[in-house]
Amino acid sequence: MRANPFSLARGPSWLSIEAASVIRERLRKAAERHQLLSEQVPRLSGSRALVEVAAFFSEVTLPVAEMIEALYTSPLLRSATTVEAIMRRMAQAVGSPPLPPEVVLCVCSTFVRLPSWSTPAVSRSPKTTWRLSWHQSTIPVLRAAGAAPPIVVLVTDEPSGKVLAFRCLQSPPTAAELGLTFYDALVDPQLGQPSLRPQIHPPTRLVIQGSLSTEMAQVAQEWGMEIVEGGPVGSPFLQQWEAELTGRTLDPVHYLRILDRVCERTFGYAPFLHKQRRARWVGWHSRLDYDPAWSVAGLRALLPGFVAQVRKDGLLEWQGWHYRESEADVLSYWARETVTLRPSPLTEALIWVYWKDAILCYALAEELCHEDGSYRPYWFPYPRLGE
Repeated sequence: MRANPFSLARGPSWLSIEAASVIRERLRKAAERHQLLSEQVPRLSGSRALVEVAAFFSEVTLPVAEMIEALYTSPLLRSATTVEAIMRRMAQAVGSPPLPPEVVLCVCSTFVRLPSWSTPAVSRSPKTTWRLSWHQSTIPVLRAAGAAPPIVVLVTDEPSGKVLAFRCLQSPPTAAELGLTFYDALVDPQLGQPSLRPQIHPPTRLVIQGSLSTEMAQVAQEWGMEIVEGGPVGSPFLQQWEAELTGRTLDPVHYLRILDRVCERTFGYAPFLHKQRRARWVGWHSRLDYDPAWSVAGLRALLPGFVAQVRKDGLLEWQGWHYRESEADVLSYWARETVTLRPSPLTEALIWVYWKDAILCYALAEELCHEDGSYRPYWFPYPRLGE
């Protein structure tokens, strides 16, 4: 865990390691990309430019700059505003004066990172169309309140009709449930044993039943996807196999298992079985960089959010687990404050934590972590089909 740089004895000045002339050139280039830096441009030219730069960064020590770099260049892709908030709270925690916001912004701008949403892990498939739709089943499924037919959410490839992902619900899907099904279609077919860090191949065109959520609109825009909103369309695939089960009543897991096997028989791909086999193969030791949302920030926008409060000891308690951020103990600076968490669909050990609609950090369940930094994806060795 990184120590709070403001709690350390004053280290060497950042500019004693990084020459002022080098920093000035980095800021000049950054000012061309960031409008917020434009007001600092006068400091970067003229005979006193180097003196101005040295004075501007005089309070930035090497440990402080290293912490800013670690926070800003992380694959989490934190915004400079979030980095400034973390640094300000770190300083306040030990009674030190915080750095001015414009100084933190300028330090962030001198570091290079991959642009948001644009990583080598994303490669748009040429001329592909997917359909995200939901359908009322005709097969009764037993539940506590009695037998009722479920609603099946499908992501299919057109025109082949191949089912890439599906979910079974008791009521019409929410925007969060549509986003999760789309996440499954993007991630699960790519998660084979040979590659734990797969490329994501979003479609060129997505036809969606109903309205588009804000998160999915953001994903579509950044990935260059064309979105077409349409009404309900029948699914010949579902109608055909459900006709074979007319008159039967199934339990929920049995229904999922049959649907999964029919997908495998028809298209050569069983979405739930594929997910289960991969979970078994990963076994008891998973890692953060195995999660696609670590390297593809856009996937996090598809995950549902839940409001939670950070405890005074910096832990987030949710669904019986106790989550902690262990790289810089960021959550301890948000004690007793409300944040939004987005759980990873691949493991119950990992959550993404948001503050003011921006990524703050990730956190891992202490009960599921191993000493070597890996963690158990689930309390059980692998999820049972249908869970």
